[in-house]
Amino acid sequence: MLLWQLKVFHAIVEHGGFTHAGEYLHLSQPAVSNNVKKLETELGIELFSRYGKRIQVTEAGKIVERHVSGLLAALESLKSEIDELRGFQTGHLYCAAGTTIGVYILPKILVDFKKRFPNIETRIFLARTAEAERRLLANEVDFAFVAGRVTNTSNLRVIPFFHDELVIIAPPSHPIAKHSKVAPERLKDFPLILREKGAPTRVLIETSLQKAGISYRCGMELDSTEAIKRGVSQGLGISIVPLAAVEWEIQYKLLVPVRISGHDMKREFKVIIHKGKRISSPMKIFLELLGVQKIP
Repeated sequence: MLLWQLKVFHAIVEHGGFTHAGEYLHLSQPAVSNNVKKLETELGIELFSRYGKRIQVTEAGKIVERHVSGLLAALESLKSEIDELRGFQTGHLYCAAGTTIGVYILPKILVDFKKRFPNIETRIFLARTAEAERRLLANEVDFAFVAGRVTNTSNLRVIPFFHDELVIIAPPSHPIAKHSKVAPERLKDFPLILREKGAPTRVLIETSLQKAGISYRCGMELDSTEAIKRGVSQGLGISIVPLAAVEWEIQYKLLVPVRISGHDMKREFKVIIHKGKRISSPMKIFLELLGVQKIP
């Protein structure tokens, strides 16, 4: 009841009198007056000085109005966010992502997200950076997660959030698996199973190794990281893959990660969002679950 009385008081101040406040709130003038009297009794102060038909806000009333304005603004903000959540619980959340993050990272995040928003339709579209940008600009997705270079920075916000490392992987029985690190020259002794030419990880590996002057040879090309992991586990060779892609295999000792001494291969993942996109509460929660704490 006190909240309603405060709203009546605020309406009187905002609309310049009891009559106009009553019209705004669809109340009779006696009902407006009665609510003011109750509020004055509750607070133990006079809120208005009355001069015939004219009223004036007292000094105490001005203090109350200052606080009521902030309180009502906060309540409106709260209601807006709650309404947004209610509406969004039957909406959708679409994102585009590169293979590593889309296959190996986002599914874990979706488990927690779906517990909070079970009725939201969620979709992940696997896409390279250029395609992810196109989908964002066409408003086909809410955000995207990429590792490549973003070109349309005038229309897109780019937020770094995660560094992934590429490592050699080998089965436990392989000679190289006895070491946590190997000298660069050892790499040429074993054929590598790599992604097809032009694949982002293949480009990163080739560029990184050639820049460091490290010799290697490709013994087999496969068009998916899952196929590469299976080939390595079957003894077809060793490979270099994103560490995030082999967490499960490492945990269950199916594959062993090995680093190259003095040479780190890392890449930065980024969230990209259209600059005109409003960040809804569910979007914000999804990004926070992913570890994105600040959205510029």
